[in-house]
Amino acid sequence: MGNYVSCAIASPASKHSKPIKIISQTGEIKEFQQPLKAAELMLESPNSFVVNSRSLQIRRRFSALNADEDLETGNVYVMFPMKRVRSVVTAADMGLLFLAANSAARRSATAEFVN
Repeated sequence: MGNYVSCAIASPASKHSKPIKIISQTGEIKEFQQPLKAAELMLESPNSFVVNSRSLQIRRRFSALNADEDLETGNVYVMFPMKRVRSVVTAADMGLLFLAANSAARRSATAEFVN
């Protein structure tokens, strides 16, 4: 029956948390450190919907996020045109993700090589 005292160095969570990554319809990748709702992305691109990349499976329907959903740090989200909201995920859709990830990895490797 004693008292427990603990000490820890406080630092902003954003420095240690992984960013939220967004892949646009063009394959451009944006990173956000601050909290973000799906609605904010939909306002920037009104004819699009947002999907968590973890939910994408070929030959399964898209699982679009609700506008009021919070995007989670460390996750990758993808924007698709609204006309596809009721369609199924294709191999070409997954190819877009692969190309975007490959391009980002190359840019990262080049930046590390230059520095």
